[in-house]
Amino acid sequence: MKSTQDKRVLHALREHIDELLNAGAVISSREPLTIVTAGETLKVKHGMLVGFSQILDMIEPVADHEWPEALRQMAVDLCIKQLDQTIEALSRDNATAETHLVADNSLISG
Repeated sequence: MKSTQDKRVLHALREHIDELLNAGAVISSREPLTIVTAGETLKVKHGMLVGFSQILDMIEPVADHEWPEALRQMAVDLCIKQLDQTIEALSRDNATAETHLVADNSLISG
């Protein structure tokens, strides 16, 4: 009778993944192995556990999916709107900072 041999070669990685799973992590995908733990997404890539966080968590699923044109355009419009709002907020903050700087300089020289 043949003995069954463990074909795994990355034992330390597997132990670490087992610890994450025991601590409450969840496997969300098998190919590539994707684990969600404490709000962070971890993927096994090239024998390493690679972490993605926040906005990066959205990029890969969006890029890997075939989108209908109307839905793709809605997503693009939403991104552009959010980018415009961010630029406007930064512009307002810079203008306010410049106003305070000019006021401070006039107090010093005047």
